[in-house]
Amino acid sequence: MKIRFPEPLTETLHMSPPFSRRIGAFILITAVAVQANAQGATSSAQSGAPIAVSLADALRIAGGVSHTVRAAEAGALRARGQQTQAKSQYWPQLTASAGYQRAIQSQFAEIQKRDDANKAPSPKPASDTGSSTNSFGSISKIFASPVTETVSLNFSQNIFTAGKLEASNALADAARAAADIGLDAVKAQVALDVAQAYYDAVAAGQLAEIADSTLAQADRSLIHTTLANEVGSASEFDLLRARVARDNQRPAVIQAKGNRDIALLRLRQLLGIPLSQPLTLTTRIRDEGVAPAQPENVTIDRPIEIPGANRSLTPDTTAARRSAVRQAEANVDALRAALRAAKWERLPTVNITSLYQRFAYPSTGTILPNSLGLFYPNWAVTAGVSFPVFTGGRISGDRMVAEANLTEAEETLAQTKEYAALDARTAVTQLSQAQSAYAASVGTDQQAAKAYSIAEVRQKEGISTQVELLQARTQFEQARLNRVLAAKDLEVARLRVALLKDLPLAAPTAGRR
Repeated sequence: MKIRFPEPLTETLHMSPPFSRRIGAFILITAVAVQANAQGATSSAQSGAPIAVSLADALRIAGGVSHTVRAAEAGALRARGQQTQAKSQYWPQLTASAGYQRAIQSQFAEIQKRDDANKAPSPKPASDTGSSTNSFGSISKIFASPVTETVSLNFSQNIFTAGKLEASNALADAARAAADIGLDAVKAQVALDVAQAYYDAVAAGQLAEIADSTLAQADRSLIHTTLANEVGSASEFDLLRARVARDNQRPAVIQAKGNRDIALLRLRQLLGIPLSQPLTLTTRIRDEGVAPAQPENVTIDRPIEIPGANRSLTPDTTAARRSAVRQAEANVDALRAALRAAKWERLPTVNITSLYQRFAYPSTGTILPNSLGLFYPNWAVTAGVSFPVFTGGRISGDRMVAEANLTEAEETLAQTKEYAALDARTAVTQLSQAQSAYAASVGTDQQAAKAYSIAEVRQKEGISTQVELLQARTQFEQARLNRVLAAKDLEVARLRVALLKDLPLAAPTAGRR
């Protein structure tokens, strides 16, 4: 690091008197300190200040940056477009077109040319002015134009399609419903994943603090044992055990801090925050410190509050309201319409089409006709009826396929309802288990802390061994860890029950039939 000074200051630093050298050294040290402070401030500004993120902020941010949610939104948009396409077949279809054609060679122009060359000039009687020959000649001159311009309107309307339109619209409606339900399911799953990652990061931070506290206790115990060994009241064996206990705690501290950093990295990834950005989590895990009177009785008919979000969700564990069940029901309705269309496939289909055209033949050298009267009309209306006569078994095959698809969808619906009931009961059981585990952990850490303080006093007074103190400290640490993990598991279990209606079904591991 190079520091440039003004010329007079440089001369002062090289002055020989001791007083001048002391002044120059003081100025040099001050300049180095100022520049170091400036560099430290710059690096702090570049690293960025910690961002305070609550659970509500995390849920809101995740909904906007999640790739899964965006993909589900695109799928819902595609389903709405397909539904619009299917419904458009009920309405008349009207298309307009315009064409410009220029002939390189025309038979009418050749006929007109030869007719003009072979026709001998002779006076015509007045009575032949309106003859058919002159009319044909006029028509021939019109078609002899090298340019043909066409303006067309094409109209079509389905009258009867033997259930095909109903089936296609039912499929589109089912796809739309499934896509919307799937979007809600994805949002609920992302919310649960983010909340779990948030609580994991908070719990990991608390576990790291517990590990640091345990290491400090081990250090304090080692100091007391060392003093006791110096005065002869503690054996070398006790000193070795205290030192080993302290050294064994250091890897636990390193692992706890590593787990905390990994949990924060996972949370940053879910929120789309740069991985190097410091975070401050402001929503704490609820730990009332009071054990429920009857933890095994779980009430799921009251709203569940989301910490930090200032709102609550009412759980709904009804199997028929699960997202997967509603998707399966929509699929069954669509396949029933498809089967009905397959049964009606032998019926005729009726449609009406109409084509209205205007033709113009501008003279040579012009692009557009001189007037609208030179556009000649051509209008036709067609009513069409079509029905299968012989298809080689295709209609029977379509019907069998539709019946098989419907049967498969109905069985899938019944199985999904069973899985939904099982998943709901599992979620409620997990919530009851989490409440019981939290109730068992409440108060245990306080008793363990009291036991450890007594063990420390006994160890100082020389009436207990190092083994007793180490055992009490291990129990105290385990009790604190159990309470933090139990509180975190209870928060996640509550949120899962609150979001259960929209969550996807958990993959069953057994009981498939």
